[in-house]
Amino acid sequence: MNAAAAAFKMQLRLALRTPNYWMVQISTIPQVIIFFSVIEAFDRPDLLINALLAPILMAMWSTALWTGGSVVRDDRWMGRLELHAAAPVGYGLVVTARVAAVVMLSLLVVPLTLATAWATYGIDIRIAHPVVLVVALLLTAAAITGTGMIFSSMTILSRAATTFQSSASYPFLLLGGVFVPLALLPVWARPFGRLVFLSWGSDLIRDSVTQPVVTALPWRLAAIVVLGAVGFGVAQWLVRVVLYRVRATGEIAAP
Repeated sequence: MNAAAAAFKMQLRLALRTPNYWMVQISTIPQVIIFFSVIEAFDRPDLLINALLAPILMAMWSTALWTGGSVVRDDRWMGRLELHAAAPVGYGLVVTARVAAVVMLSLLVVPLTLATAWATYGIDIRIAHPVVLVVALLLTAAAITGTGMIFSSMTILSRAATTFQSSASYPFLLLGGVFVPLALLPVWARPFGRLVFLSWGSDLIRDSVTQPVVTALPWRLAAIVVLGAVGFGVAQWLVRVVLYRVRATGEIAAP
């Protein structure tokens, strides 16, 4: 745990002084304007919360994948992956701690999105259940951190992993109800969406803002925790398997 804590602090300091880490957050501003312009053009104020939520969750997810992939690539090309493979601390845990630091910072897109909505379209959002919103955002951020490592582990295997990450993200985000609620997707797709923690997180975040009463709160929070924990466990297992494979084949060093 000391190594994970040290990795978390190191990545936090690195992110605060590196402009590249803020590009994803800044890109939420034009995304919010685009979504709002579509809603206004088609006169659909009922989709307002979706226009706010989509840029937020997309930024958090992109931050996790981009950071995880870049950390693994840098470690491999700088010759540090061999040292991590020989270390007693699990490499997956170290990378997850570094990703957690940046995903935590990515939560700043929430006030940035609300400020953009107010400054560009004069929209003042009233949050019905602020405590539920904060808890749902924190649990969703933790689940994104753990599950994102599944995609980042592929970076060790292939130089084309970035393309895989980008391509695989869209079905994941769609089934997670990031763009539209799961209830608006085809009936056959909804059971698959319920296996994605993002669908529970996005629905709960929407309800915490718009609904007078949030129903089945403990079960919905538990679903985010359980599915996020499953994603974390699968990701850690994948990192161990992939590292074992590249050590066995002699491909651990950068080609």
